[in-house]
Amino acid sequence: MKQINDLWPERFQEFIKEMRRYFKYMFNDHMKFVLIFGGGAAIYYYSQWVKNLSPDFPSSLVMSLVLAFFLTISPIITLLKEADMVYLLPLEKELEGYFRKGMRLSFIIQAYILLLVLGALMPLHFKSTGAGFVSFLYLFAVLLLLKYWNLKLYWDTMKTIEQGTLTADPIIRFILNAAALYLIVANASWLFILAVLLIIAAFTLYMRASVKNKMLKWELLIEKEQRRMQLFYRMANMFTDVPHLKSKVWRRAWMDPIFRFIPFEEKNIFRYLFSRTIVRTSEYSGLIVRLTLIASVIVFFIENLYMAVGVALLFLYLTGFQLLPIFRRHDTKVWVHLYPVPPIYKKLNFFRLLIQVLVSQGVLFGLAAALGGNLVNAALILLASLLFAFIFGKQYAPGRIKKMEQF
Repeated sequence: MKQINDLWPERFQEFIKEMRRYFKYMFNDHMKFVLIFGGGAAIYYYSQWVKNLSPDFPSSLVMSLVLAFFLTISPIITLLKEADMVYLLPLEKELEGYFRKGMRLSFIIQAYILLLVLGALMPLHFKSTGAGFVSFLYLFAVLLLLKYWNLKLYWDTMKTIEQGTLTADPIIRFILNAAALYLIVANASWLFILAVLLIIAAFTLYMRASVKNKMLKWELLIEKEQRRMQLFYRMANMFTDVPHLKSKVWRRAWMDPIFRFIPFEEKNIFRYLFSRTIVRTSEYSGLIVRLTLIASVIVFFIENLYMAVGVALLFLYLTGFQLLPIFRRHDTKVWVHLYPVPPIYKKLNFFRLLIQVLVSQGVLFGLAAALGGNLVNAALILLASLLFAFIFGKQYAPGRIKKMEQF
């Protein structure tokens, strides 16, 4: 029993050590600068938006939907490993304390996230309702109660492998979270709030009854834990090499015509390899698509020239910086070192591809601004983006790659 009690402290210490190891690289001076610049710009633009908010804006609905999203996403940290399916499965009843500590840690982390999200939404709430600081404390208390309910209900789903239940559970919880929050934020009648609470209680009793006397599904638990850690490793991999990262590769034959533009020459061998890596690996292709779409939407609506250019350059930097690990992605493969080409071509091909990606993004940002009706912004965004892409690919990226080669 003593060894079981020592299991959580040991794994928690390993977890903290792992987090510190990668956070050291993730929150470096460059990222701090981006966070300060991007955060400052976002706060300024958000404050201006709230200041000019129209009275008929559905602030209560927006707040409830955003908060319901963060309430519904309730992963539980278990720190389980694949071997536990064999060695710990027979001790499931003795591990109740272990899982309670995981639940407690998950609650604390997610409560902190909710505090930040609620704090960001309160200016919107104050502007539309004129409420005071007491309402902030009241809403945060409500969020804590709902978060605890979401975690408990999510834990119950870990005792079933029925796909219908696993799919319906987050949808139903999101609807109930959003309904309860909307009625509370909008100061609706207590009768409506009580009705939603009764539905929540009925759904809880139903879920509890459906999993009563069922054991935990360890395969599902371990899969969820691995997926959660892989998400963190993908983020950390943007800043340093992560040996634990497991990437999924997709064929995507429909994108093969793109590679016809690469001349069939020995000096382009790494250009072809890196291009295939971006297209076939979701962590990179998805990253480019997400950042491009987000920045394009923001630029489309922004009228302030300096703000629009700043957003475009910020997202170009985020894209370029997070594509740098591709350079060393294949270093552990022996056959890459057998290419009959000078090593300098690897760097030249990578920098050229990096510039092409950033230039393509810059063109799309300029197009988004033009579609928004601001041709002056579009021209200057395009010009600034092209200049940034070449500076990044010719000056910044070589310096970062040189540092990466030293480790």
